[in-house]
Amino acid sequence: MRWLEWWRGYKYRFVPWLTFNLKNRTVREVPSIAQDSIIPTDELLHSLTTFIGELHKHDQKACDLNKYSQREANLHVMKEFFGYQVERRSSLLSGGGQGLFVTSGEVPRGSLVALYPGCIYWPHEPILFQSISNQFVFRCVDGLLIDGNDRSISKHIFRSSGKRDQIGPFFTCDMSWLDNLYINPLAIGQYANNASKMYPANVAYQELDILFKSIPIHLLKYIPNVWYGAENIAREESFIRTIALVSTRTIREGEEVLSSYFTVIH
Repeated sequence: MRWLEWWRGYKYRFVPWLTFNLKNRTVREVPSIAQDSIIPTDELLHSLTTFIGELHKHDQKACDLNKYSQREANLHVMKEFFGYQVERRSSLLSGGGQGLFVTSGEVPRGSLVALYPGCIYWPHEPILFQSISNQFVFRCVDGLLIDGNDRSISKHIFRSSGKRDQIGPFFTCDMSWLDNLYINPLAIGQYANNASKMYPANVAYQELDILFKSIPIHLLKYIPNVWYGAENIAREESFIRTIALVSTRTIREGEEVLSSYFTVIH
């Protein structure tokens, strides 16, 4: 039944259900916020910015490709840069729907595997209607919310916000993931399924703030996140929040990428 399939995914975002079933769930626990990072933030940021720089170099050379060919070409860039590539496939888990798989190469421990795309909301901003039947709303440690849904009202809000923040000829976010084009092949982190005791997690979420002034304006088009509020990009120390999926062990070719939907910080 469709409603049962929907509930299997949504229940991991439903706080009362999580609280009641905490004892039966796999939970990632860390001693403090300071110890929540898998790898140093500077190392993660350098890996991301260097990679999107390579994407831009390749896109400049292959400007005559259509978007579908560009997606495949950029997957090849990912394989050359990281030594592996990650794509969406049907999950191996019962009721898992779409999942995330390492389709080529091997992912070393402490590597950037994917990004969680979506529209970013401050805790006080309205997200009620977007959250209805939406299993892709990610809650950060500080209360920020990231809506990684590529359908319905969420899709329209992200696209509208992205066009709103355009600076001259430069887009300040990647919108290709909304149409399953994935010009940045990392922008598929919302499809990582929840781990279980039988199938433990092999990645963890790591929050990453990217200062706008720290990245060349022509590379912002590869960051798959945008603010809901228009004022955020105009601040002196404006930043963009994204969520990186970082490997906690070696992930071999053919393995499904699994995360823990629930982290307890003591």
